[in-house]
Amino acid sequence: MSTEASTGSFSDQLHDLWRTRPVRLPKQGPIAGVAAGIGHRYQVDPVLVRIAFVISSVFGGAGIMLYLAGWLLLSKPGDQVSPAESLLGRGRTSQSRTKTVVLVVALVIALSTGDLVYQGPFGVGMGGSVFISFALMLGGLWLLYQRQPVPPPLPASVTQTIAGYPVAPLHTAQAGAYPPPAYGPYTTLPDHYEPSTAPGSADNAGRSHHNQADPAPPAWDPLGVAPFAWDLPEPAAPPEPPVERPRHRVRFTSVILGNAVLAAAAAAAISAAVGSDYLTPARIGAISLAVIGVGLVLGAFLRRGYGLLVVTFPLLGFVVLASIAGPVNWDESKFGEHVWAPASMSGLADVYEGTAGDFTLDLRRLDLTENREVRIDGKFGKYSVIVPENMNVRSDCSVSVGESNCIGAGHVDGGADGTDGPILTVMVDNKFGEVSVERG
Repeated sequence: MSTEASTGSFSDQLHDLWRTRPVRLPKQGPIAGVAAGIGHRYQVDPVLVRIAFVISSVFGGAGIMLYLAGWLLLSKPGDQVSPAESLLGRGRTSQSRTKTVVLVVALVIALSTGDLVYQGPFGVGMGGSVFISFALMLGGLWLLYQRQPVPPPLPASVTQTIAGYPVAPLHTAQAGAYPPPAYGPYTTLPDHYEPSTAPGSADNAGRSHHNQADPAPPAWDPLGVAPFAWDLPEPAAPPEPPVERPRHRVRFTSVILGNAVLAAAAAAAISAAVGSDYLTPARIGAISLAVIGVGLVLGAFLRRGYGLLVVTFPLLGFVVLASIAGPVNWDESKFGEHVWAPASMSGLADVYEGTAGDFTLDLRRLDLTENREVRIDGKFGKYSVIVPENMNVRSDCSVSVGESNCIGAGHVDGGADGTDGPILTVMVDNKFGEVSVERG
């Protein structure tokens, strides 16, 4: 295929994209070799391809779906067709039919869950981050195809010819390219040297005396016995290499990291100026991560920017954790160990908040005279509610990462005297740690 194929109609380009799709290289990469095959086909670092799969898996779950799809739709060297095509009876593949069916089931489950399992930092649902991840991944594949429409030869370890891939030419020496030596170690030499008379020697009698005096080395002198042939001119000095002008190298990694820091600082400044809660730490970190992601894509084309990988994974972990935790209240009263112990209905607040620490709502001195709702919002730590022995309690406890032990979960717990009387509804929400509602 020529490079002109990438300038045809859109349908022709899609057909050519499918015809020259990557080949899985399990020996060059982990699991199924999908990332290694994509990296070799489009001449990019497979590590960057794996990072793209991981990031898109975290933000929406599209990476897992696309990897499973690549496992099913891409063949490997030695196979006639891909596992999915083999399941339809279109050819032979080395992968077992049972394994292919398991992959199909896993792909269906991944497609059905989507953002129900993977929640992105921007909090978008099924109609948001999963489709955004799909669009970015497929768009990146399209750009890679536009950059490298002609597939390179397969690695030397791959001997099977794949449709759409050229075969690397095998160069051999042509016969007669190296002439045989004039003589060898067993060549018989003559006993003495007899110079032959050059034709037209009589015509040279009229030459000048200077020309006749100039000696000439014999035509055949294997031992170099002609003394005047020993004085050879000195070899000419090799020419000096041209002075290369110093090339101005741009610090690619530093520039990208600087732009990421500036983007985060600008977002934080805007959030502080307008007083908006939309730009949370998770979203500010996601902005920096997006800048670094653009740098990784550019670095894949320029063969630079590998230092960005050192920052990518810690920043990605921060974005994920901050997305789960949500906005953080930095008030000093929200940290440490606190005990709230209202003794009257007027002293019972509707909402109690904590950021990190050990927080306890002690209601053992409270006489509940009417139905009330109390909510506790926490981020990190332990949040406990202690109620009297005979208070009617209904609880709704949730914790993202940690343990929950609450009485009256989903029903009214009236204690020893039954459920007659007013009811206290307690809602406790914590991100990381422990929540409990118990009697004391």
